[in-house]
Amino acid sequence: MNVIIVHGGAGTKRDLIERKEAVIKAVESGYKILEESGSAIDAAIKATVILEDSPYFNAGTGSGLNIEGEVEMDASIMTDSLECGAVACIKNVKNPILIAKFVMEKTDHIILSGEGAQKFAEIMGVRSYDPTTKKSKTLYNKLMRKIKAGQGTRYFPRLPNFIEYYNTDTVGAIAVDEEGKFAVTNSTAGVILKLPGRLGDTPVFGAGLYANELGAVSATGHGEGIIRLCLSKEAVDLMKRNSAQKSVSIAIRKAKRYNCRCGLIAIDRKGRVGWGHTADAMPSAYIKNGKLTYKDWI
Repeated sequence: MNVIIVHGGAGTKRDLIERKEAVIKAVESGYKILEESGSAIDAAIKATVILEDSPYFNAGTGSGLNIEGEVEMDASIMTDSLECGAVACIKNVKNPILIAKFVMEKTDHIILSGEGAQKFAEIMGVRSYDPTTKKSKTLYNKLMRKIKAGQGTRYFPRLPNFIEYYNTDTVGAIAVDEEGKFAVTNSTAGVILKLPGRLGDTPVFGAGLYANELGAVSATGHGEGIIRLCLSKEAVDLMKRNSAQKSVSIAIRKAKRYNCRCGLIAIDRKGRVGWGHTADAMPSAYIKNGKLTYKDWI
C-alpha cells in the first residue's frame, strides 16, 4: 500500500518555512523506506527522528522547557497488531522515539518514565544528549518574566498569557507498508512551563495515538483536552463506517465543542488519508502513490 503522513504539531504560525522543509524531508525519507520494501515501523520512526532533530519543533532538539527550566520529553509508538511502547518525562536523550521503540521491542512493559526510562536508555547504549537550545532558553526567560507579572494563559490560568510563543508542536507520523501493516508515532516535550512530571497525551495510548485493524491516528495539541476525549481512539473507532477524513472531521468537531485546541492525522485500512485541526496552523504532508501533498492551513 505504501502511504505515509506526518505532522509538525498543531500550534502557531511561526517558523512555517523551516517547519515545512523539515516536514517534507521527513515524509520523503519515510516514504523512501516504504518504497524499498521497508516496514511501516521503520518508516514512521525515520520520519519522527528527522523532526526530533530539527530545532523548529517541540520534540527532541528544540524541546520547550518546564517551569524549572528543564526538558522532559514523551514519545510513543503503536502498530495495528496492538504492539506499543512509550517513554514519559525522559531527559538527556536526543531521540525519545527510539527509546519508545526499544520499550516496545525489548521489554515486557508498555511505558517507562523518568529516571527509569533514562536508565533503560543507557542500558540500550543511547548516549546522553542535552536537547536544550538557545531558542528554548530565550523563550523560557520571556515567559518567566510574564509569570512574575502575575498573568495567566489559555492552558494554565496561573501562568503567563503569552500563547503566541507557546511551543506545543508535537510531531508525529503514520505509515502503512506494502503488507498493509500500520505504525504510528508521537514525540513531544509538552506544553512549555508545565509542572515537572506532567504527562500529556503523547504517551497515553488512545489519546495521543492509536492503531488497530481499522487504521491509525496521531494527535497533537493540548494534551489534557485530548486525554479527556480519548481523541485518537475515538477517531479510529469512527473508521468502522467512515473514511479517515470523515472520521477526523467528526472527531475535530467534537474537540471544538469542548474547546480542545488540537490536530489529527489519520490513515484508514484502505489507505485513505485524513487530517484536520483547531489550532492556528499544523504543517503536515503525506505521500500516496508517489505524490506529495503538503498543507499548513494558514
